[in-house]
Amino acid sequence: MAIKIHHIVTGELESSLPVSLLNSGITPKLPRQSVLPYGFRNDIVRPDGTVTEGVMVPVPVWLLEGTKSVILIDTGLGNCEEVSLMQHRYGVDFVCSRQPDQDLLAGLARHGIRPEDVETVVVTHLHFDHVGNNELFPNARFIIQRDELPQALCPPPFCMFYYPDYAYKTIDILPRASLIDGDVVLEPGVKLLKVGGHTPGSMSVVIDTGIGRVCLTSDVMYNYKNLELNWPMGSFWDLQDLMRGYDRLRVEADVLVPEHDWKFLQEFPTGTIG
Repeated sequence: MAIKIHHIVTGELESSLPVSLLNSGITPKLPRQSVLPYGFRNDIVRPDGTVTEGVMVPVPVWLLEGTKSVILIDTGLGNCEEVSLMQHRYGVDFVCSRQPDQDLLAGLARHGIRPEDVETVVVTHLHFDHVGNNELFPNARFIIQRDELPQALCPPPFCMFYYPDYAYKTIDILPRASLIDGDVVLEPGVKLLKVGGHTPGSMSVVIDTGIGRVCLTSDVMYNYKNLELNWPMGSFWDLQDLMRGYDRLRVEADVLVPEHDWKFLQEFPTGTIG
């Protein structure tokens, strides 16, 4: 049976243009309008009342259906108040929000899944918006690239989106973590690719579906503009590795799905791939 992939949104985060596209996508070869990500707007109101431009991007979790075990890709955005207070301490005052229909447990329930049913959580990397609900899955083993741990557990001050205050999200699940190095076939039809670039151990996931081999790129490709323009986002660990990853993913998969972009629902209106 071909595998299906369900897109479950756990909230939204503000993304500035410099985060969405390296150097804000500025180039004399392209007009500004052509590089703006889907949903770009100039009326985002921050908690302090200031108004700014940018994109409110979805923070998804991906549920696989048709696999041998119940597999979740990432655990999404945690408590928005905690996230906002944490980021504020580090000078980041981006908007974090969650609508009533963006509760992770409710999203899983729509597909007949309880948190205790989840057997495997693939953590594509350990940034705060990918580990926010780790504690909800008491029976799961967590698959993590070993190279992610130093930054997540003791991040240096220049590591964007790793926060010392959030290290507990990783520490608490370490007894159930399977640390891997490199590519792994998780089960038939599900392959984990260590791409790096965005973070030291960033993974993308390639899945065999009814429409071909689909790659959930994670933040290797943050939005569809990164994919269309071959232009990376502004947060990266190793730019050369990241761009080699772009080339590799195009070879590995028939369909590439960037991580944080509401345009996904134009491509897949039901929220399900396959």
